[in-house]
Amino acid sequence: MRAFVLFVWVMLFSATGYTLFHITFQVQELEDELSQLNRQIVKEQEAVHVLEAEWSYLNRPQRIEQLSETLLPMLGRVQPAQVMRLEDLPMRRDETEDGEPPPAVGALDGVGRAEALPASLRSSEGETSR
Repeated sequence: MRAFVLFVWVMLFSATGYTLFHITFQVQELEDELSQLNRQIVKEQEAVHVLEAEWSYLNRPQRIEQLSETLLPMLGRVQPAQVMRLEDLPMRRDETEDGEPPPAVGALDGVGRAEALPASLRSSEGETSR
């Protein structure tokens, strides 16, 4: 009987030791994975920081102004007369007089080319903007 009890205790200790070793090994693997993820997070944060610095550099007002003058010479500077308050804009109609829906935004049906130009370009061609 004593041999059986001793055998049970030895098996119990062996199973406990194996389980403890197995759990320790799994914890070590998870700690390694956590460490790797933390390094990756730091690397990504540094990359985001570099991208934000590049974005700030590319969005400098002087650079954008220079690009707009170079690439969009026909637009020119915005004049104070071109800026309106939201309340001054006409309200959009839901229907035209004949019950048809209004034309799509940007549709040029029946609109002359001069009317479709921005006010800054129309005024430079001799037409009045208002």
